[in-house]
Amino acid sequence: MKRRDFLATMLGAAILVAANPIQAFSSNRKTLLIIELVGGNDGLNTLIPYTDPNYLRLRPTLGIKDGIPISSTMAFHPALKELKPILDKGRLAVIQNVSYPNPNLSHFRARDIWYSAKPQGSADSGWIARYLSSVSAKTADAIFLGDEYPLALISEKGDRYLQLSNNLNVKSEGKLGAAIRAVYNSPQVVPMAEQVRRVVLESETAVKQLAGDLAKRTEQHGYANNAAGKAFALVGRLLEAQPKVIYLAIGGWDTHVRQAQRQQQLLEQISQGLAALDRDINARGMGKNVLTMVHSEFGRRAAQNGTGGTDHGTAAPVIILGAVKPGFYGGNPALDSLVNGNLPMQVDFRSIYGEILANWEGTTAKAILAQDFPKVGFI
Repeated sequence: MKRRDFLATMLGAAILVAANPIQAFSSNRKTLLIIELVGGNDGLNTLIPYTDPNYLRLRPTLGIKDGIPISSTMAFHPALKELKPILDKGRLAVIQNVSYPNPNLSHFRARDIWYSAKPQGSADSGWIARYLSSVSAKTADAIFLGDEYPLALISEKGDRYLQLSNNLNVKSEGKLGAAIRAVYNSPQVVPMAEQVRRVVLESETAVKQLAGDLAKRTEQHGYANNAAGKAFALVGRLLEAQPKVIYLAIGGWDTHVRQAQRQQQLLEQISQGLAALDRDINARGMGKNVLTMVHSEFGRRAAQNGTGGTDHGTAAPVIILGAVKPGFYGGNPALDSLVNGNLPMQVDFRSIYGEILANWEGTTAKAILAQDFPKVGFI
């Protein structure tokens, strides 16, 4: 990124996260919120096929017996209890058995495939970036929250959109902090240095204002007082700017060992965050303006391993929240017809992308995905 591009991005971020309203709410503007569970979330313990005897046969100690029934065959993990009311209100759809032909079990390659929507060949650009380029989106029309910038938001020309860290704390303590403050409090003679100084100070002021705003929002809508809760609260704040896309990456889902406790904690954070965000969105009259997709780069193997966890697998559920046709799509997990120990695919993830592009974004999906895919029917 060029220096002037970096400055423009920093300044844009400073303006974007300012505590005052960014723009008048438009009932016609839509935002796609993508939440990536990085590491490969175990779908079978997220959406539990509790009536299938093969489930506990394959997972004699890791299987969950006290799930929350949501259909005659499926149950939520107990940690997802706060999603049940959203489902009951008709604002949640579950798409089961999502993957693609010849799935890849490498984290890096699998993520690039989901990012690019290109299972074969080189992953040279992201599907979201291609869409954004097609509508001449601006830098602030898409925001990534996280550390490792995703290919999904990188265009064929290498263009990127705004990136903000989930950690908004401004630290200026100690000798190093004092030295930094001395530099940034002193006007600089070199124009570029002075511009950098001003941008940093403006960003710092905006972040401090935002911290106060997020504290109020957390209390009002019940966001959890932890890292995940703060990230969801930040998403709620950024949604007021009505960008076209917000992308939030949450790591820690690679549960090869001691999965039960780890996934419990992670799913609780997701459930609490999504529920608080849904309350926040609806309180601002934005219930029909935000579509949320929650996915992972792959699921886990059907059988538990010898270390209290599960290894890399294939098909997994995708959860969609918002103005959806609620219910369950993609059929039940076929535990009686595994392929090399993994769940067979029933829905190509590009069908989900295509439906979002066509029915949510109102664009021609084939122009972005290079071909048409069967519709799932959740929008």
